[in-house]
Amino acid sequence: MKILVIGSTGTIGSAIYKKLVNQNNEVYGAHRDSVDYTIDITDVNSIKGLFKKLPKLDAVINAAGTASRKHFSELKEEDYYIGIKSKLMGQINLVHIAKNYLKNNGSITLTTGILAEHYEPNTIGLSFVNGAIHSFVNAASNELERGIRLNVAAPGAIIGDFPENKKFAGHFPVNIEDVVNVYAEILTSDTTGVIYKKY
Repeated sequence: MKILVIGSTGTIGSAIYKKLVNQNNEVYGAHRDSVDYTIDITDVNSIKGLFKKLPKLDAVINAAGTASRKHFSELKEEDYYIGIKSKLMGQINLVHIAKNYLKNNGSITLTTGILAEHYEPNTIGLSFVNGAIHSFVNAASNELERGIRLNVAAPGAIIGDFPENKKFAGHFPVNIEDVVNVYAEILTSDTTGVIYKKY
């Protein structure tokens, strides 16, 4: 398969990239500081520019995006827009653009996380964009053409990034291998509009 992994130097993205390469896929790793496959998901022209460099793809996986981390009492409108521009509209714009560069029956996988439905202090900015992505995927997956599938991987905190014996959003962190297996499962499934939770 020809697969694009966006955010390929992050904790999750780098692990996905390695697994897919080891499975003998043709994998393109893209990130903000890449020399060959640069992308900034907050910039529509950057997204389009990357896809124009690539062959027709079987799948796109996004593991990039950020949002503000502050207590509710400190959040201002501009803080919310960090997540709206990056993790929310960045991923939505990615879907709009990627669908034109995928083969028939291709797959798009976005990333959210446990905060879409479980509380953790100082993460309201992430919680609301994650929830919005879930609603977007639930609806948009019904209207994509050519059999293109749209799903979400929603992991919890990752062991190593977070202490193994400490709960995050009410759950203990998960192994990166288990999270990567979720992305691999999405690629080989026939599902669309599904939130794959791993926490």
